[in-house]
Order: sequence, then C-alpha cells, then structure tokens
Amino acid sequence: MEKIPKWEVFEFSRPVEGFFENPFLDVHLQAIFTTAGSEVYKIDGFYDGIENSRHIWRIRFAPMHEGKWSFVTIANLSALDGLTGEFQCTEPVSQGPLCVHPEFPNWFSREDGSAQLIINEGWLPHPACSSSDYEDLDFRQPSEKDFEKYIDILSEHKVNMLIGMSELYARQTSVTDTSFIWPWKVIDSEKNKIDKERFNLDFYRRWERTIQYAKKKGLFYVFELLYDNSLVRPREWSNHPYNKKNGGWLDTDSVGDIGWHNLFDPDNELSKLYLGRYLRYTLARLACYWNICWEVGAENANLAVLPHNLLPNALLPVEKIAAWMNYWSGFIRTYDPYHRLCTLGDTTHHPLMVSERGNDFILTQDPRNYPRDDENQYYKAMNLEGIQHWQYHRPMVIGEMDCSNRNNYHLERRMYWVGLTSGYAMSRFDRHFGLMNGTTMIESEKFNLNDIPPIYKYLKILYDYVEKNVEFRRMSPENSWVKSNKLTCTLAEKSKEYLIYFPFGGDAELSLPAAVYEWFNPRSGNVKKTGQFNSGTIFFQSPDEEDWVLHIKVLNTN
Repeated sequence: MEKIPKWEVFEFSRPVEGFFENPFLDVHLQAIFTTAGSEVYKIDGFYDGIENSRHIWRIRFAPMHEGKWSFVTIANLSALDGLTGEFQCTEPVSQGPLCVHPEFPNWFSREDGSAQLIINEGWLPHPACSSSDYEDLDFRQPSEKDFEKYIDILSEHKVNMLIGMSELYARQTSVTDTSFIWPWKVIDSEKNKIDKERFNLDFYRRWERTIQYAKKKGLFYVFELLYDNSLVRPREWSNHPYNKKNGGWLDTDSVGDIGWHNLFDPDNELSKLYLGRYLRYTLARLACYWNICWEVGAENANLAVLPHNLLPNALLPVEKIAAWMNYWSGFIRTYDPYHRLCTLGDTTHHPLMVSERGNDFILTQDPRNYPRDDENQYYKAMNLEGIQHWQYHRPMVIGEMDCSNRNNYHLERRMYWVGLTSGYAMSRFDRHFGLMNGTTMIESEKFNLNDIPPIYKYLKILYDYVEKNVEFRRMSPENSWVKSNKLTCTLAEKSKEYLIYFPFGGDAELSLPAAVYEWFNPRSGNVKKTGQFNSGTIFFQSPDEEDWVLHIKVLNTN
C-alpha cells in the first residue's frame, strides 16, 4: 500500500484512449475519499493532456489525518467511473498548511499548532504604468529558472511569503512566455488572444512546479485567482483575457472603455460560467499543496471608494464589490476541501470588506495619505495602520509599500520593524521591473549593487532574532504603555514581554515588574547591551540615534 505523509500529495492518474471534442468539458471526474473514521471528502479531478497517445485525467488529494484512506471515482465516462484505491497516511514531514492561530487570531500559525512568523516579500515585480529605463511595460516575462533563482534568494534570507500578481496581470501587450500567462490556452500570443473553452496546460504545469519548489524552500505562495485592477485601465483592459475581443466573455463597459463594471455584475451568467470553470480547474490542480493561499483580487477597495483623478468613472459601491467577493469566496470554500487561507485582496479600512467571512487574512497596501518626504510621519502612519486593523482579529499582510521609496534599504528595514511591532507583516516596495538577469537580480543591476539588495540581509536578521527570542504570538501593538521623546512602536504582552522599536533612537520610560532587557541592533544582528532591574518606573536610553530594538522580559516571580 502506498504511503503518503500527512498533508502531502497523493495522486491518482488514468490514461484513456479515444477521441474527445473538448476533454476539458466533455468529461466530469470526481473522487470520494474516506478515512477509517468515515470522514468524507469529494475531490474534483482534472484533464492533463496527452501522454503516449492517450488522454490523461488526474486526481490529487492531500490527506489531513493519519491512517488508512480509500477512494472511489465518479465520472460520466465508463473508463473513469467506479475506480477504487487506497493508501496509508503516515506521520507528517512538515508543520503543515498556514492557518490563522486559533488562540491569537491576529497571527498566523501552522496546522500542527506552532506559531508562524511571516516575512513577506509582497507582490512580485510587475510591469509599470509607463516606460523608462528598466521600467519597460513589455519587459521579458520571467522564466521558470528566473523564479527558482528568485525563490532561492528569498529562502536563504528567511523570506517565507510571496504574493502572485502575474496570473491575470494585463499591462503587457503580448505573451512572451505562454507558460507564464494565461490560465486559458493562448491561441495568438502577439495579440493576447485565448480560447476560453480550454485551459493552458503549460501554465498550470509550470505553476505546479514553481509552487512545489517554493514549498520545498519553505515559502507560502499567495495565488491571485480572479482579477487585478488592470480591468480598470483602458490599455490593460485591451490586453486582458476576460475581454471578449481577446477571446474572453466580458463586453467593454459603457463607462471609460474598461471591463470593471461588467465584471462585478451579479447577473452576468457568462462570468459565473467561465470563472466557475476556471476556479474549479485551478483548485483541482493546486489546492493540494499546503503552501498555497488564495487571493481573490487586488486593489478592489481602493478603486471602489477612493477618489482617483485618473479613473473618475471606475468607482463602484463597496457593497457591490463586497457582495461579489462574498459569492466567489463562498465558491472557493465549496470546492477547496482543505480551506486554504483566502484573502480578498486590497481591503483598506472598509469593515464590509475586511470582515467578510471569506477574508481569512487582511491583504492591503500601505496608506498613501502621508508626507512622502518625512520618514517619521510615514512610520507613524504605518504604525497606526496596524493598530487600526488589529480590531478585526485577523492577520494582516501588506501587499506593497510606496513606489517612491526605491533603493532606500535603510527605510525598508525600518518599515519591516515598524510593521512587526505594529502587529503585521510588511512588504517590499512596488517594483516595476523584471526578476533576474541570469543569476543577478535586476534590482541589483538597476541600482548598481555589488550583491543582492541589503534588505534581505536585514530580513534574515529580523526573522532569526524574533523566532528565537520573542513570544510574538501572545503580543499586541500598544504604544500607550511607553513614554518616549521620539517615535516608538511597541509590541507587548503586558507585564510579561515588550518589544519596542526606535526608528531613530531616543528614550523610553515605562513601569514594569522586575525584568531583564537587551538592546538589539537590527542592522548588524548583534546585542549591544543587556541588563536587569527591579520593579518600578524604568528609564531607557538608546545607544545612539540609529534604529534600535529594546527587548524586555519580565522575570518569573513564581
């Protein structure tokens, strides 16, 4: 009997001879998986092309419980119907999928119950809105080797989350690599034309390999499923696979030559048909991987409610978008038997979006209403962002930080520490250029760096220190417990542990029981000073005016 570790992938495949007009649609295959405890899961199968002159259908399943499993297939084709099998689920070889911590819902955990500190890369590099130097709208789409080298760099530096922004991103005028885009079969790469009745097997096979590679390297991949904001710009809508002119099913809106309004039409049965097919096929192939999470869309709340000089006709009532999101997140829940974490995309500060039941974690952008030439005000705004979102009791992740902060790696380092001590996972800046040039990051090439960007060294320092020393899952952002002459951001479990970040040095005064403390240098990874004090009001002074982390642990008095 085949043995499959808990949470890993069991695959059943069956070749079939014969002719099919459209095997993606002609055959419907499912399997019912059952444990000895009579738990039942119905899993969609999927068509996977031709091997040795025969059509191949597959079923993938990731068992959630140890013990013996059996299955039986259900199909409208006799060659695939009533097939049976079994396997033994053995003890896990990983900590399992990413979850919301059951006791501390503002933080992530793993399925085995361990806390998971997320170091987020953010939205991967994507084309700009204009063309200049490296920021070319039509830069070469990254190869599979590009992605693997990129993942290697992230993994080596303890970055463990990457957010897809390419699956449906339509700024580029042509498809230079059909394994990169689109999910539907590409029939004219020069004109972005698709066959909406067939899926792109090269696309799915590549993403399966990429997601598996990321899993091996310890990265969670947030896969964008339904749309991005490119439906709202005429140029990008003209390149989008949803556009009927490109083989899709959506007509151009009467407002602004875009497809935005028609996408969110709840009575559009064609959208329900084609998006439903696409989701079920995608979930059947990818949901089995424990390192995947789902992103329904991107920048939806921004475009729904914020004034936008460039897009005056694009705005939609947030209620309409929220209702659409509710429908599709419910659809995903129905057909994803593992209930991988799902986020609605950019929810900003709208309770209707943030609190939607399909929004397991908050994915948003940094606030844009701050003085861009004043770092101190920027850090204050980002600190407030975390405190305001803490009330929703969901983990929060930033998708991208402001594009004006490029090549300022000291600012980026500070932003990650501000994010952590404000209760969320920060992101890198908005990068509008390619990934790799051979083994060199294009970012390094663009900014004349001798090595990879130094932010990755700083992120490894952050992860190593917090993971080893800080009980972060029990802590929450609360600045009122600390008096200081400069900006400080405080993550704490009151009267037990404090992590206080000083972006520009300064002093701090707080009342505490007897405790030990240390000053940690986030630039070098070294501890500068340690000490111990008795209970009372304690005054601390940072070693200098660079950024510093003060870590305090109250002594056990029992």
